[in-house]
Amino acid sequence: MIRRLDLFGRLILILLGALVLLGTLGVTLFYVREQHRPPFRQAPFPRLQLAAGIIDLAASETPNRLPLVLRGANGLDVVTRILSAEPSTPDLRYAPRLTARLRSFIRSGTSVRAYVSTVFIPRARSSGVEGFLARASARLPDGRVIVIDTNSTGDKDAPRLLGWPASQWMGAAATLVVLLALWGTARETRPLRRVVQAMLAFDGTRVTIAGAPSAAADIRRTSEAAAAMQERVVTLLGERALMIGAISHDLRTVLTRMRLRVAALGDTAARTPLERDLERMDAMLSDALAFARGTATGPERLPVDLADIAASEAAERDARGQWGTIDLALDDAPCLGDALALRRVVANLIDNAIKYGGGRVVVTTGSAADRAWLAVEDDGPGISPDQRAEMLQPYRRGEQARRAGLAGSGLGLAIVQQIIGGHHGMIAIGASTYGGAQVTISLPLDACAP
Repeated sequence: MIRRLDLFGRLILILLGALVLLGTLGVTLFYVREQHRPPFRQAPFPRLQLAAGIIDLAASETPNRLPLVLRGANGLDVVTRILSAEPSTPDLRYAPRLTARLRSFIRSGTSVRAYVSTVFIPRARSSGVEGFLARASARLPDGRVIVIDTNSTGDKDAPRLLGWPASQWMGAAATLVVLLALWGTARETRPLRRVVQAMLAFDGTRVTIAGAPSAAADIRRTSEAAAAMQERVVTLLGERALMIGAISHDLRTVLTRMRLRVAALGDTAARTPLERDLERMDAMLSDALAFARGTATGPERLPVDLADIAASEAAERDARGQWGTIDLALDDAPCLGDALALRRVVANLIDNAIKYGGGRVVVTTGSAADRAWLAVEDDGPGISPDQRAEMLQPYRRGEQARRAGLAGSGLGLAIVQQIIGGHHGMIAIGASTYGGAQVTISLPLDACAP
């Protein structure tokens, strides 16, 4: 039955259960309190009559017998004292109607005053008096004052259960019910949080959502739909990878044939521009295919160091004689990632700096807090601030590069952003201290692990 309820229905069930439990505890405690309540007193003004009796008795006794009167009058609800003067009453208020009622019970004719509490204000009483008697005072024949203080709430000590009054039991019960309701709510929404976490961890290589058979009906359906969607995405990406591989193989076969035919030409002057065009076509094809498969980085994340990758790429270009010197300032920058994909990132950044720079390339690496970073700077024309976000889009080239007639596909930084995004990293374009552009990538030290 409960498996058919959706999340809203289960939360309503938790709320109703909490209310029923709290109501049951309240009724139980009320019953216990009523069982412990003292018998109803028949006298309409028991405290006034008690105070009047004590005053009459004290007024009729001799001074040496007054201590016996005080000993017999004091109890749980009444404290009787004999003072030399009327005490101050900062938290009490004189009650004339209650005084008149008290005077009607006194037979000795002693002058009396009655007070009520200013803190405890009872509900309206049908008798018309101001409230429960808090203090009564009277002048004795010897000039002293007898003061009678009573429990101003009008009740005896509240009944207790296992040492706790009923009010504390109600507070503890309400707290327990609220905690149980919160626990039940967290338990019912836990499968939904797991679905959200699985969706955030999805990288297109495998299904990350597991079944939730004990979840609410709507959460279970949502989980099943999300898992089916992930499975379709994984299938589509796999088919795309196969298609890209087939296209790459066919196009490179054609390019190889064209290179062989160009090499067979005897005219060097005619062959050189054709070879240059074929190299550009090969580079553009590589960029386009890399961008098409850019997010499909390998699912396995292994320990890599951006400093080692940067040193290797710089050494490779020095060995080929493509660049005079690449300045390196490398500190350890370890992280988890796809080594081949990150190598392509570093290669693209260095090649861009070589192509668009003015003769100087500086590569720095390091780590800070929980991230590893790599920065490549050049001394070229740089990238204007209003074009930096646009340069991360595919097939976008800077204004200076177009004016200079430099070859390129406009996919270099787009590929970098795609691969770095697949590693849950960040890329930023800024101004170099050498006057050109600075491109910085940063990767979490371990968050890119699957």
